[in-house]
This record gives sequence, structure tokens and C-alpha cells, in this order.
Amino acid sequence: MSVYELNRAIHHIYIDRERTYAFRREDYAVLERFDLTSEERQALTGRDFPKLWSLHVHPVLLFHLSAVLNPREWYIQNVVPKIQGVPNMWYDYYEPQSPQPAAEESAKTA
Repeated sequence: MSVYELNRAIHHIYIDRERTYAFRREDYAVLERFDLTSEERQALTGRDFPKLWSLHVHPVLLFHLSAVLNPREWYIQNVVPKIQGVPNMWYDYYEPQSPQPAAEESAKTA
């Protein structure tokens, strides 16, 4: 699995209008350019956004892909609830961070 290749494929799809239209028509020939695992390809062609998230697609790329394939509200309603608590190396929003004690902060600035 290559996180880079999967992210690159998604970017390649949504930055070009013709590739976006082809992908909407379920013409996935563009994916042949990328070294994707069967799991990655299946998640992408199945438009399984929670699975793509768990495969560490960058949140910005995932949102942009969703935006060219679906109404923007679709992502908020159908993806965000399903990715809460699912690890993604690029995004830790759903994992609350513990505030650092004041003593540690003071030591860093000293």
C-alpha cells in the first residue's frame, strides 16, 4: 500500500474536469496510472469515503474528491459521522489533545 499513490490518484482525478467526468461515469481507466492495492482501488471505485479515510487519504483531498462527485452537504451528512474515532495520520481533530501542564510550557519557553 502506498499512501502517496492513493493520495496522488485522488488529486489527479479531481483537478481535471474530464477525469472527474469520467470518474463520475464509472470510467476508472485513469486509475491504471497508479500503483494501487486492490483494497485502495475498491475503496476509490466504491466511493467508500470512510474507508479512504482509514487508508490515510489526506482530509483536504478527500473533501475535494467528495465535492466534485457529490453535493457538499453529502460529505457532512454521510462521511463525517462515520470517520469519528477512525485514525488518520493527517488529521487528529477527533482525538482530543490533553493540554500540557503549565510547568511543561514554562520549561519550553525558558
